[in-house]
Amino acid sequence: MINPKSITLDELFGVFDDQNPPQWQDGILANVLKKMCQDKVEGQKWENDQRWMILDGPVDTLWIESMNSVLDDNKLLTLNNGDSIGLSSNVRLLFEIENLAVASPATVSRAGMIYLDLEELGWEPFIKMWIKQKKRNSEKETASLQELLTALVEKYVPKVLKVK
Repeated sequence: MINPKSITLDELFGVFDDQNPPQWQDGILANVLKKMCQDKVEGQKWENDQRWMILDGPVDTLWIESMNSVLDDNKLLTLNNGDSIGLSSNVRLLFEIENLAVASPATVSRAGMIYLDLEELGWEPFIKMWIKQKKRNSEKETASLQELLTALVEKYVPKVLKVK
């Protein structure tokens, strides 16, 4: 998981060092993405494993626009030094964003972003997921517990939430 706003663009994608001659230093995202797109790591084959990179935090026009080529059909990240990192078919990027305040409509559609406002979403999905995760020793006991919890939530929670 990477929060692109927690570091500079140079730290994220890479930068030329001021040495003579200048040398390229890959950034965090470039390093991680290169490793994710390899078929082998430390002698282990993992070409069929699904790999996910989560980019967490607010969308910023600077870092997200630098990812445009990754997000389009080419699925290719081109770095400032001319290197290109092609996403393999089993590598996915997931954007867990804070908000879309500065995101362009093109970026939103290209990245397939869906924004859910917690206030509009309400409390029901959270409770339903919590109940669904409750398990017992057998399927019958699990179903019984989930039915009981659902009935209790439906009976009492709306009444409690109306009291302010």
